[in-house]
Formats: sequence, structure tokens, C-alpha cells
Amino acid sequence: MKIKDPVKQAIRVNYFFLAFSMGAFHPYIAPFFKETLNISNIQLGMLLLVRPAIALISQVVWGVIIDRHGHRSRWAAILSICSGCIAPLFLLGHSIMTLGVLFALWSFFQSPLFPLSDAVAFDYLGHHRRMRLAFLRIFASLGWIMAVLSVGKIYDLWDLKAIFIIFPFGVLISALALSRIPAEISVGVQKSWQVVHQLMMKQNVLYFLVAVILFETANQMCYQFLSVYGKFLGASNVQVGTIWAVATISELITMLTFLKVVQKIGIKKVLAIAMVITIFRWIPMAFVHAWWQVIPFQTLHAFTLTFGYLGAALFMNLESPDHIRFSAQAFYGMFVINTGMILGSFLGGFLSDHWGYGALYGTAGVIVACASAVLICCVHEPDK
Repeated sequence: MKIKDPVKQAIRVNYFFLAFSMGAFHPYIAPFFKETLNISNIQLGMLLLVRPAIALISQVVWGVIIDRHGHRSRWAAILSICSGCIAPLFLLGHSIMTLGVLFALWSFFQSPLFPLSDAVAFDYLGHHRRMRLAFLRIFASLGWIMAVLSVGKIYDLWDLKAIFIIFPFGVLISALALSRIPAEISVGVQKSWQVVHQLMMKQNVLYFLVAVILFETANQMCYQFLSVYGKFLGASNVQVGTIWAVATISELITMLTFLKVVQKIGIKKVLAIAMVITIFRWIPMAFVHAWWQVIPFQTLHAFTLTFGYLGAALFMNLESPDHIRFSAQAFYGMFVINTGMILGSFLGGFLSDHWGYGALYGTAGVIVACASAVLICCVHEPDK
């Protein structure tokens, strides 16, 4: 009889409920802000970029603390509890200033959770099995699907304010799972961040960062305004959940094949495939006229997320020395994901406010084309 690995089980539970909490939060926070505050898309974009702007600070702060003291899973549990306790305070906010401050405070504790969870998973997998991250990350996809398929009906029947009741439920269970994971060996913070700085100066890593910042800027333009776009096209909260669910369900196939594909063709080609396919995801969405017409293009999220996001995280991990894995992931989050979210939130709000959602999605496709050109022409396979 096979004995279950309690650490692997805890990592799976953490991914599932962390993603469940974000599936209940992320697709609906933009409609909540827009409907509660009755603001323009430019104002919405400025409010949405608060989270990645705070993450630029918080991921450095938590990266230093965690690399110095170790026990990443325990720190992740603490951050989960803090973000869960802050979420209900959103119910007290009625102005853009109040909600902006609460969003910033919540983001300070929540934004490191996914890169930190990935670092915990990489610690578990070790050097020789780290390409198997997708087999653990699939539980995040399942949690997200469960959330977006279930919470829309609650929000339609009650109110979008229910976001701030459901979110704490997910992260508190995530924290319980994380508390079961033993500590790893800590590393010196000064040495760690010095090596990360040297890593970022490598020419291959710099070109990689340029390509993926462009890629994520385009993707975040589209993601940040996808729910608002869906409602503009006539979708209810349930139908908004369906739009997101289709995208995440499509991930499951590529999650299961990701490792074999990477081993067969290499991580650079995987990233190139993701970018080229994503061009044909965003540009056609500029021309749809009903919410359900978005759904076929959402199936291409399988490549945007698995081959793109996970592929980029794996590329960064392969380029990084083992003892600075979390610091490297934190830098990746700062300079790629957060920069992409900041630029994407601003550009998405500006373009959609002045020229409509068609201009937003069409421009995103052009930016992804530029990203793919940089990757194909300038980036080579990681050194290890």
C-alpha cells in the first residue's frame, strides 16, 4: 500500500485553496470597484495598479525577511492569515480613497503568496525534479475553476461584497495546510540578493526579462479588464465566471503535457509557442459583439498560462542558483509580473476609455508580437 506524502498533500491543498480564494476575488474586483464607485476605466486602471505597485515593495521586504530567517511555508501561512483578516474591511469602504488604502494594505500581504508558494514547491521538488511543478500547480487550476463556477451565482443573488467573505475562507484553509510543511535551510540575505543582482545582469536573463515584461504587459491589459469587458458585452456575474472557467479548464490539458513538451523541445521553444498563440487569442477578441463569443479564444489560455507563465517561471528557476530560488522568483515577480500589471492596468484603462475595448485587445496582440520577436531573436536556452 502506497504511503501518502504529507508535504505533497499540504502543497496541493495550499495551491487549491489559495487559487480558490483568488478565483473568488480577482475576476470580480474590477467590476466591484467600477459598480461601487461608478468610476471611469482610467480611474479603474489607476486603482487596479495599486496592487502591483505595492507588490514591488512587499516582495522585496518579504524576500529579505524570508531568505534571512527561512521557513518559507510558515511565513506564507502568516501572510495568508493577514490577507484574510484584512479582506472583510473592504466592506467598510465607500470612497475611492478608502478602498485604495485597503487594497494597498491587503496587497502588501497577499501579493507574495503565489511566488512564495512556488518557491515552497520548488524546495520540495528539489534540483532534479523542479520541472514537475506543473503537476502540483494543477491543483491551483482546480481551485480557481471551483471558485469561478460557484461564486458567480452567489454574487448575482447577494452582492459583489460577498467577495470579502469568501476570500478569507480560502486563505485560512491554505494557511492551515502551509503550517504542516517543515522548514527548509535558510540562507544569508546579503549573499542571496547579491547573487540575484549578478543573475539579473546576465545578457540572456536581461533579454528574457524584456520579452516577458512585454508579454505580461499585454496579458495584464486584457486580464485586468476582462470581467468589465464581459459585463460590457452583456454578461452576468455567473457568465463572467464562465468566461474565466473556460480559460482555466483549458489549462488542465497543457498542465499534464507541460513536462514532456519542455523535455522534448526546450523551454525557449515552449515560451515562443505560448507567445505566438497568444497573439491569436487577443487580436480576435477586439472584434467580438457578445460575451459568449469570447469563450473560444479563452481556450487558448492553456498556452498563455501553462507554456507562458509557468514556462517563464521555470526559465527563471533554471537560470538561478539553488540557494536563491525564492529571491530570484521575487525579482521575477517584481520586474515582470508586477511591472506588467502596472503598465497593463494603466494602458488598458487609457485605451478602453479613449478608443474602446477593441483598441485595448488589438494593441495587446501587437505587444505580444513584439515580445515574441525579442524572445526568438535574442534569448537562448538556460545554462542548466
